[in-house]
Formats: sequence, structure tokens, C-alpha cells
Amino acid sequence: LCSPPGEKTKGMMGVSELLVSTCVQCVLFSLLSAQPLLVVGFSGPLLVFEEAFYGFCSSNGLEYIVGRVWIGFWMILLVLVLVAFEGSFLVRFLSRYTQEIFSFLISLIFIFETFSKLVTIFKQHPLMRQYNVQPDFHPSVPEPNTALLSLVLMAGTFFLAFFLRKFKNSAFLPGKVRRLIGDFGVPISIFIMALADFLIHDTYTQKLSVPRGLEVTNSTARGWFINPMGLHQEFPIWMMFASVVPALLVFTLIFLETQITT
Repeated sequence: LCSPPGEKTKGMMGVSELLVSTCVQCVLFSLLSAQPLLVVGFSGPLLVFEEAFYGFCSSNGLEYIVGRVWIGFWMILLVLVLVAFEGSFLVRFLSRYTQEIFSFLISLIFIFETFSKLVTIFKQHPLMRQYNVQPDFHPSVPEPNTALLSLVLMAGTFFLAFFLRKFKNSAFLPGKVRRLIGDFGVPISIFIMALADFLIHDTYTQKLSVPRGLEVTNSTARGWFINPMGLHQEFPIWMMFASVVPALLVFTLIFLETQITT
């Protein structure tokens, strides 16, 4: 139930862009780095950053996706500087306490986003005595049993993953099978609950919005290539240089995630 990035940015950066960019950067990272098994992906703190930066750009009349391009440029420069001065040695100043705090932050963000999304679903589809059911789904019309089914799917995924994790230390089945089930408990629980939702046809639940084929999430607002000088209006020069501040924050998040939590 965690909100996807496209929902936070009104489709300016969604699932398609996330999958393609993650695929490209992971291939380059595996070929050029010394840690080919390290997977760099989207995390909770980055999701919060995207939402905050999108809100900042919207309130100041700036194009979010162009600002994101300049953040990427500054991050490239910051990474090159870090590598040139062998900045990875800074990890030795981080204690186990820092690791636990950062891991707790990531978990807390995902927990908050899950319940926040669930509250939003209950507001959009409240429990009522009667519903004005339409032949086709309309976002402004509440649907029956949507909120309850979403709650069941969320709770079912959590408890199933929890008990599958505990199953690893049980006395049932051979040890290798138990370890396999315990290690893949979360994907198994997600698959089972997604299959249950797929088999229930009479109740509407929100699905992940993914365009058909290799397209951007919001094709009417942007394409695959972004003009750094602005899409529909000229991007301010001061913001080009000011983007180093959010770039430094994103770089810190990625540095801590790759060096501590993985």
C-alpha cells in the first residue's frame, strides 16, 4: 500500500522511469564498480525527498523534472569528487548506532506511508450503508468493500510474511526448505495477496498505474529526454546552482544507504 513515486509527483516521475533508470544505473554500477553484487534502488528516504522537492517546485513555480536533472548533474560532480579524494574512508567514523538509526528511519518511513495510504483509501471509499455503484469506476464515487479489502490485503501480507519468517526456525520440513521459505517470506506473501486480489473481481482496489509499452508515465507533460534549460518555461539560473543543496542531501542518503545498510 505504499504510495508509488508517480503518485507523489503527479506522474512526472513514475514506475517506467524508475525501472529504466534503475536498470541502466545498476548495469553501469556492476560493470564499473568494485561491488558488482550491490543493488542500488529506490528507497523510503528518497521517496520522501521526491515528494518534498516536488512540493517546493510546485509552490515556487519551477519545473520539477528540470530541477531533478540539475540535481543529477550536481550528484555526478559530487561522486567524482568523493572518488577522487577516496571519501569512502569516512565510513569508519560511523558506528553501529548510526546504522541502526538509519535502518529504523527507512522502516519508519515505509510504515508511515503504508498507514497513510490506507487512511486515504478509507477517506475516498468510506464505509456506508448504501453505495451508488456505477458500471464503470469513477474516482469521485466511493466503492463498496474497497477499504475493507485493502485493509485485509495489507494485514494479510504483513502477518503472512511475519509467520513465514518465523517458520525458518520451526521444526517442520527439512532445514534447507525452511530457510528458503523464511528468506523469501516477503515475496511469497506479496505474491499470495496479489493473487487473492486478482481473483476477487467484484471489489475495486487501486492498482499500480503502468503505461503500455516503453513510455513515460505522463506522456502529455514530458518525454524521455529533458531539456536542462526548461521544458515549457525557462529554468532560473539561480536554481541551477542552488540545486547543489538538494543534490548534497540525495548524495548523503545514497551514500549512507550503500555504505551502511547494504
